Amino acid sequence: MKVYRARGLRGPWTDFDPLDSSGSVGGINGWRFNDKSTEILYTAEVESLAVLEVAVRPGLETILQIVIAQIELPDDAVAELHQLGMLLPSNWNARPVANDSRTIAREFLDTVAAMPGKKPIGLRVPSVLSATNHNVLIDPSRKGELTHKIIHRLPFDTLRNTGS
Repeated sequence: MKVYRARGLRGPWTDFDPLDSSGSVGGINGWRFNDKSTEILYTAEVESLAVLEVAVRPGLETILQIVIAQIELPDDAVAELHQLGMLLPSNWNARPVANDSRTIAREFLDTVAAMPGKKPIGLRVPSVLSATNHNVLIDPSRKGELTHKIIHRLPFDTLRNTGS
């Protein structure tokens, strides 16, 4: 399975490690599906959603380019919520983010850790930005099982400044 991760660059090219999940604990309280103490790797099932995830964050006007990476996961490595006995809270898509939705990543990691045998690497979750596309939360301790490559560098400033 292929998933995508994007990063907005505000200056010249810098290294982008698509498997670095340390930013997931960088938010004030964490992000949509994780709290500040639970590191998780956020990816998207489609490239355009990965780009959109970058574009909706504060600071859009300073992004000069977006770098997009494709990450390859082993077949059958992504679980659905129901397969793990998990449910999203009813307010998972609230804005601002509700604290109870931030428990999903921890619940995923704890559930997988307790499973016998073959364990999923990722969890498929809905996107708050798209009714038809999904994100995949990846267990950062399993990144050694993944391959990745940079596939695009988009000059984002030209996309932003096309209207006059």
